[in-house]
Amino acid sequence: MRPFKISAAVGRLAVAAVAMSIGMAAVPAEAETRFTITVDTGPNHIRNITLRVFMERLTEATGGELVGELFESAQLYAARDEARAVARGDVQMSVTTNSALSAFASDLNALDMPLFVGLTPEQLSRIIDGPFGQMLADRVANQLGVVVPGRWFLLGYADTFGAGRDFGSFEDYQGARVRIFGGAAFISRLAALGAEGLAIPFPDVPLALSQGTIDGLLTTSETVRSGQLYESGVKSAFTDNAAVLFYIPIVNKAFLDGLSEAHRAAFLEAWDSVIDEQRSEALRRQAEARIHNEANGIVYTDPTPEELAAANEKLQAIVPSLISELNVDPAVIELARQQAAAAN
Repeated sequence: MRPFKISAAVGRLAVAAVAMSIGMAAVPAEAETRFTITVDTGPNHIRNITLRVFMERLTEATGGELVGELFESAQLYAARDEARAVARGDVQMSVTTNSALSAFASDLNALDMPLFVGLTPEQLSRIIDGPFGQMLADRVANQLGVVVPGRWFLLGYADTFGAGRDFGSFEDYQGARVRIFGGAAFISRLAALGAEGLAIPFPDVPLALSQGTIDGLLTTSETVRSGQLYESGVKSAFTDNAAVLFYIPIVNKAFLDGLSEAHRAAFLEAWDSVIDEQRSEALRRQAEARIHNEANGIVYTDPTPEELAAANEKLQAIVPSLISELNVDPAVIELARQQAAAAN
């Protein structure tokens, strides 16, 4: 696999810029096609880091003719608004959580249901790369009129982090207000555990934590670390492995269709070239982030297998009603169950 060499790539781009300024050989301005990517996480997040690598490889592969520009930290849009912006063509691309996209493609709610309990991120990644993931990608593309250009980024396990109260057991959910990143299934999950789920854009989370608007949040160790949320009051973590989170790439269809065949192929190849690296790095950073967060005062509690089994039994009971309430195609649920059983 090609290593991430961000600094070297940035250096090459800087040299090219100097060359242009002094009249050396450079790509003519009229040959350059620029496109915009919007995300709501900050520069040090694995999603952002990988997107910069993707853009650098694409620019290199096209001789400077396709140039991406990354807008970070919700400078342009909150996660809940990214899909509409891409579909309209206000921006050309986003890489958005599967939970945020479930508002537009209801079948994605299956990923947030307790259908894959016990599977590792690696196992679920293989399922996402197969017929189940392709079915979901097709639903996203059809519902939004966008293109899903390939495999998805992996983020990792979503756990519950506490600020206004400590989370160290499933009993601690009673009466708690927990921020979620989207996904109606998570609201139902929290309700079944006795808590209230609140969808709050990520840039607003530090203020919500410090002001006591929420008692905690459902997220990953990497996101806590990259956002330094321990500085906003996060002090506990309960590793309930609520779900494995992914980021789904979506591209404006008119933009991608308007590229030359060579540029479109380069776009797809550059995207695929970063996926395996990203997933490996995401898992490494999640493990590293836990150590970092613990060093900054966050106390982690790992539930016992018995505690997880008891909670899962309670959560499994709500699946039939979720399928109906969230308008998830039973065929999607059936394929999910088949794939989960085969993976174990």
